[in-house]
Amino acid sequence: MGFIFKGILAVIWLLVVPCLAGGFYFRREKRTCGEYLLAGYTLLFAITELLSLTMIFTKQPLHVLTITYGVVAGVLAFLGARSLYKKRQKETGEGAGTYCGRRTEATGISPELVVAGILILFQLVVVVLYAHMDEDDAFYVGTATTAVETDTLYAYNPYTGAAYNVLPSRYILSPFPAFLAVTSRLCGGLHPAIVAHTVFPAVFVFLAYVVLFQYSRIFFRGKAGEQGIFMILCAVILWFCGYSVYNSEIFTMGRIWQGKAVLAGVFLPFLFLLCMEIFMQEKPEYPWSLAFLANGACCLFSSMGIMLAPLLMGVFALLSLVKFRDGRRFLKSVVCCLPSLILGVVYILVF
Repeated sequence: MGFIFKGILAVIWLLVVPCLAGGFYFRREKRTCGEYLLAGYTLLFAITELLSLTMIFTKQPLHVLTITYGVVAGVLAFLGARSLYKKRQKETGEGAGTYCGRRTEATGISPELVVAGILILFQLVVVVLYAHMDEDDAFYVGTATTAVETDTLYAYNPYTGAAYNVLPSRYILSPFPAFLAVTSRLCGGLHPAIVAHTVFPAVFVFLAYVVLFQYSRIFFRGKAGEQGIFMILCAVILWFCGYSVYNSEIFTMGRIWQGKAVLAGVFLPFLFLLCMEIFMQEKPEYPWSLAFLANGACCLFSSMGIMLAPLLMGVFALLSLVKFRDGRRFLKSVVCCLPSLILGVVYILVF
């Protein structure tokens, strides 16, 4: 019974709360469940990055971070639930046409989408029941386990158990293991290794497919059959691309519980999509603030996220400048890169 209760808590904190937080973010617009989930995770990961760094450098214990994150996420979820309820009431009373923002198209469910869903479900079962043992877990999972057992944040070396004399400069600005430790606490004390190898794979592989489905909605708007074929192709590619240990597919299927794998499999593709839909569109499909938050979220996962996110956004900013000849748009693009730029300056000055 205890394990079932912890599983329910995991579903609440890793699916329900982010989706409702996304409802708060898009409180003035009608969006799909997938967009709510992605926006919610983007918002919560950006908040986690800010909270984690603040508490690491002020030497706060893990339980303070856990309580703070839990309260913030809970409040956002509550506000999101209230917003979604009000939109539901408005839709019932006045019709869906009264919403501002992009209207969601009804594509239905095609046989191809059903086949894609079955393939994706099979992959989720595999990543939950089986696990790739990766050497990097000695640090990533070890750091989370050490944090949980000692109620500290980056105070002890997970390799030796000795106290850090100097914080690990390569990892400290991207404290994704802190999120793993917080999730372990919020899920009723579920061990970080179980969260990493069983819970996170199901959630983040699913999230990767949610991102890919957003691409299908852009490429094949209103065409459920073509969207299904696209998702089948994505599932096949993801399943059979284990030819290298360095590509994003093997990171997604084999080690998605690590921050750099979430970056490669989920958030860099999502950031690319946001750049296409914000920087390169005269009337952006998403708010500019979402690109800003996505940049901050990428910083949480890996030091490579701090470098790759502004590089990707910078390329699109230059393309946008060439296309629109609009200095204000370019300035907005630069502002969206501020989290990475600030952390880059911190790394140079402090480490």
